[in-house]
Amino acid sequence: MFLVFTCSMFIIWPSLLLEAVGSQGGHDIYRPPQTVRQHLFVMEEFRYLNVSRIGSYTVNDSIDCAFKCLSHTSCFSVNLAASRGMDGKFWCELLSSDKYRNSTELLGKKSSHHFVIKSPCSSSPCKNEGTCVPSYKYGIFECLCKKGFIGDFCEKGFKSCKDAYNSYKSNASELVTLHFGSNTTSVLCQMGDFGCGDGGWTPVMKIDGNKNTFRFSSGYWTDKSEYNPSGGMTGFDSQEAKLSTYWNTPFSKVCLGMKVNGQMNFTLITSQASSLHSLIADGQYRATSLGRYKWIALTDSRVELQLNCNQEGFNTMANRRARVGILGNNEDNCHTCDSAIGFGVDNRGCGGLSSIRAMCYILVQ
Repeated sequence: MFLVFTCSMFIIWPSLLLEAVGSQGGHDIYRPPQTVRQHLFVMEEFRYLNVSRIGSYTVNDSIDCAFKCLSHTSCFSVNLAASRGMDGKFWCELLSSDKYRNSTELLGKKSSHHFVIKSPCSSSPCKNEGTCVPSYKYGIFECLCKKGFIGDFCEKGFKSCKDAYNSYKSNASELVTLHFGSNTTSVLCQMGDFGCGDGGWTPVMKIDGNKNTFRFSSGYWTDKSEYNPSGGMTGFDSQEAKLSTYWNTPFSKVCLGMKVNGQMNFTLITSQASSLHSLIADGQYRATSLGRYKWIALTDSRVELQLNCNQEGFNTMANRRARVGILGNNEDNCHTCDSAIGFGVDNRGCGGLSSIRAMCYILVQ
């Protein structure tokens, strides 16, 4: 690598001899010509990179400074004096890093110019404030994405808590900004296994069974409008919410949770869809197969679910209805059901048709 650079320098640098383009305090002012930017080094005029130095030298000209950097395998950039000193020379600092790894340390300074070895990062390929880390040896780069972005060029914003979990590899729940086209929403991503399995879980709805905001006939089940989106940032509390994740987030798993008398229980439905809205808004019945005992386990021992019918899923509809739930009957049919457990049950937001009122949560992954 050093030999290749040396050959390049002999070809390039003779055209980069110092030019006196003005004077300041009796000293010549050096402004490197355009060929620096076109070939081996990229110039940041009147800038100074404040990182660890490999060494400091006085040099006759820019060629000497460049050769000193290229002779050190750990040198990635240099700070060079913008004007000659009293001895007629320039000070030259060899640096162990570059502006791509330390963008916040590139400072304005009238007494120096900063030069970095030209790399794939010179074209600023990383989007959304991603940090470009070049490999000078192989002529490639890696983008280190700012929190909330993924992709080879940090070009993609998180669309779900699953994206955040896969990026952070952490079970600590945290506030994440999700990107849906030009729109964003902030949610508290529930990470890890709290009852539905490991991974990142995206909140979709929070329903208070003591209210009728999300009863079966509510337009919130069929439209694409939010309700109290700030409730998506507060976890498993008593704030009702419907988030834009209801119609924007694809999934293969649905996590259902109910809180009764301070006790939270969860169960998992395996179902793949482009969004929860796509499963519910058209009113079509879509069966699930949890079984009555898993639905009962969501609530508490006081819940009533009669033995027969057991129609369950999305948009269960007989004489009783639930957006997500199960129907029960004493008779061996589904025409005269007197019991149900679920979300959006007839005129109740969540819980059972008996006296059970639950605070309910829907998340997807």
